[in-house]
Amino acid sequence: MPDHTELTTRIDAAVARICDLGCSRVYGTIAELELGRETEETRGLPTAVRRRVLQELKAVMAVYDAREGGPTCKTE
Repeated sequence: MPDHTELTTRIDAAVARICDLGCSRVYGTIAELELGRETEETRGLPTAVRRRVLQELKAVMAVYDAREGGPTCKTE
C-alpha cells in the first residue's frame, strides 16, 4: 500500500489536473464522482483516492464560490 505522502501527492496531482480544466469541468467531475463514476481524469485511481479527490474538489470550489459570491459557472 502506498504511504501517506505518496497518496497525498496522487490526490493533489489529480485535483490540480482537474482544476486546470476550468470551473465547469470541475463541477462536472464533482457530479460524476458523486454518482460513483470514474472520469477521464480519475480513471485508474482507487476508489478511496477518488473519494478524497472529490472531497478536495468540493473544498476548492467552496472557497472559489465564496470568493465569487456563488457558483458562477455551475452547469445546471
